[in-house]
Amino acid sequence: MEYRITCINKAVTEDSVAVTELGGIDAQGERWTMSVEEAAEAIAAGEKFFLEDGALQAIDPHSKQLLKLPTCP
Repeated sequence: MEYRITCINKAVTEDSVAVTELGGIDAQGERWTMSVEEAAEAIAAGEKFFLEDGALQAIDPHSKQLLKLPTCP
């Protein structure tokens, strides 16, 4: 399966900001969300995750590329 990431949820602490969940809309028009840990396991199992500008090889919870996405509804 392929996942297009269009939104995130994040945790903000005094010291850092980190992505905790990824989300988007699947081919059937349904919203999906999953934790960063679940996404990392899915990538290891061969699933594909995409942003508008290309595929992700790994999920970095501190990635500026992910942190600029809007919050998931």
